[in-house]
Amino acid sequence: MRHVLRHAAPPPSVHRRCHAAALYARIALPRRPLPVTFRAPMDRPLHSVRTRLDDFLAELATLNYRQGAGLALDVSPSQLHAAFPELSSPDTFAAANEALAKAQSKNEPLTVRRIRLVRELVASHVEDALAARHVEAIASLEAQARLMVDDQTYSFGEALGRIPHESARGRRALLERATGEFLWQNRTRYGDRRDAALHTAEQLGAKNYPALRQDVTGIDFAKLAESAATMLARTEDAYRDVLAYVLKKVDPLLRPLPGGEARRHDLQAALQAPWMGGLFRREDAFPAVVRWLGEWGLTPNAGGRIRIDDEARPGKSPRPFVAVVRVPDDIRLVLQPRGGIDGLASLLHEMGHAQHRAHVSDTLPMELRRLGDASVTEAHAAVFERLLLSPEWLKRYLGLPTVAARDTVRLAAFQALALLRRHAAKLTYELSLTQRGASTERADEYADGQRHALFVEPHPGFFLHDVDPQLYVAHYLRSWALETQLTARITEQFNEDYWRNPAAAAWLKGLYARGGTDDAEGLATETSGTPLALPEAGERLVAILNR
Repeated sequence: MRHVLRHAAPPPSVHRRCHAAALYARIALPRRPLPVTFRAPMDRPLHSVRTRLDDFLAELATLNYRQGAGLALDVSPSQLHAAFPELSSPDTFAAANEALAKAQSKNEPLTVRRIRLVRELVASHVEDALAARHVEAIASLEAQARLMVDDQTYSFGEALGRIPHESARGRRALLERATGEFLWQNRTRYGDRRDAALHTAEQLGAKNYPALRQDVTGIDFAKLAESAATMLARTEDAYRDVLAYVLKKVDPLLRPLPGGEARRHDLQAALQAPWMGGLFRREDAFPAVVRWLGEWGLTPNAGGRIRIDDEARPGKSPRPFVAVVRVPDDIRLVLQPRGGIDGLASLLHEMGHAQHRAHVSDTLPMELRRLGDASVTEAHAAVFERLLLSPEWLKRYLGLPTVAARDTVRLAAFQALALLRRHAAKLTYELSLTQRGASTERADEYADGQRHALFVEPHPGFFLHDVDPQLYVAHYLRSWALETQLTARITEQFNEDYWRNPAAAAWLKGLYARGGTDDAEGLATETSGTPLALPEAGERLVAILNR
């Protein structure tokens, strides 16, 4: 799911227009009965999880779909989790540890991979269970909040969503202040959710939370944080130069820190590129993507496996997202018509998620169809999104003039670099947060890190809201490193216009078919001959900015 200076992470089974042709299936879901609670004998919790997991994840994805699509809910998340207690049980995690040790002793790599994936999921759901009442309390709090901004009243979500799109700087500042102060006043509730990570580590016998996530994901967080610091240092000058330029496009008097007074809401507004809005009309984006996919040998609905929900509906998410109900046969892509370069980027990103999941081989074991290294699927989505770095793609499918295409490429590279730098700072901060707990001292850490990375002033009130559960920030960083290597390989093999060569699409579909078999490190080594390298992802973007 794409994040552009947003403050909320996607639901656990969700990845994040114009009128689609009747070819693309409309969605009319029957009401689903609540799954019957079944308690397995405690000596068989792992077997129960592996037997029932596919159906549970289908129910969870349907629930997430209906929430995001603005449809009535049949059950609540807590009801659904209560119907499958084994998935969030420390006993199941202990059973997975035993099964993993046995498989490793027998040198069964495929079995080891399958158990590792289930084990990671169980660890995540143990945390979700501990956090459930806090998550529901926060959802209720945000839904009921009414924030006064000048003469208007907004819900929390409305105020937050308006910040990047408000043209008047004074009003942006008021919106940011209102949302930031609301979060600060309610920091105890948000802190309880974040401290659930510490309790999870205790329950599962880990030294601390980062150690637990490193154990279940295989990610070396210290090494990744070091790589992120290197990337920040190598990209700083280019980032600051272009930041100064885009801030002036929003307000001629704006300057970045340390000498200027730019705030994060200024950067959020600049990243929307309102001066280029006429080039990216909402009615043009989906037809352009449909045409491109057709020439590439793909279809938006992947032969009926992707169900596109593009109906206007009150309460529907303004950003596109993907709900993975069944793999590969029931993938739901939810769209709202949106203009601007960010709207097109989000559409490409989520279409990448949908195409990836819809082309997973249906002969794989359930764990390898359903689960996997999140860095890999985020990388496949990013490959689609990075088409905005190709001036020829922009000219061919959006009809942009040469100069406009060049400017778009530079802006897209800056957007990607800002996101990369923001998440690099978030990684260090979130590692601290999940070890030390959600005290107010973390607010200073959060603000310092974002200030250093983005050269704009953040509101410290967001320190517990702008956080990715389960250290998902690491998956984003690794995915951008992997995307850089995948794009380099596909360009080398099929030339710079690979996006119009069906053989390149077939090559990618071959990777998609492998589902959760690959982790990011293995796929990087296989496709490029080198390990993941985050600084290279930043340097590639800098090279584009310096053209």
